[in-house]
Amino acid sequence: MLHLVSCHTGFTMQGKIKTNIAILAIIPTVLIVIILILSSMGSFNISLSGFTTAGANNTTLMASVNVSETITLSLSAATINFGSLVQGTANNTTNDAPNPFILVNGGNIGIDLTIKMNQSPFNGTGSGNNTNTFRFKAGNCSTAVCGTGNTSVFNWGSSQTSFQNFTTVAQNLIKNLSYTSGNDIAEAELLLSVPSDESTGTKSVAITFTASKTE
Repeated sequence: MLHLVSCHTGFTMQGKIKTNIAILAIIPTVLIVIILILSSMGSFNISLSGFTTAGANNTTLMASVNVSETITLSLSAATINFGSLVQGTANNTTNDAPNPFILVNGGNIGIDLTIKMNQSPFNGTGSGNNTNTFRFKAGNCSTAVCGTGNTSVFNWGSSQTSFQNFTTVAQNLIKNLSYTSGNDIAEAELLLSVPSDESTGTKSVAITFTASKTE
């Protein structure tokens, strides 16, 4: 189970991948999600028209107002359970079993999202940095997960919408995720493939999501 715990630097998730044969030990996987909050400032002018009681004179007044651009990224899914996995098997979140990470743009501007890992969760043959044992992609939020009235709106053609190998360098995940209510939600899908000779024991990986203003 992946338990979401709020902390000052973001969110911490702890999880387990359980094997289903007696000779294998439990293989937990820890996912640490770090959310970076960014902000910038914008400004615009408000024009105010005034007049005398006789209506003879008109005056235009200018008021300058600073409007803050806020980037806030949050996760609505608190738990992910990858179920039972054995060596040589795989599981992913595209069929909502288990559910993917749900990313919500809580700010007031469109945002771009990147994703990276700190290390591979596995050490068996074929694992490591930039391998198909641990992959990700962006997806539209399904009704089963997000409910009715929510439709993902982001730049599909410029986002990573097919499975891509995780690396330790930040990679593009989503471009221009909308901030409009009901359209500000998207999925980050994960795929795990356990090497056939993977050793038993505790496995851990840190995932970092970074949000920035869409230019």
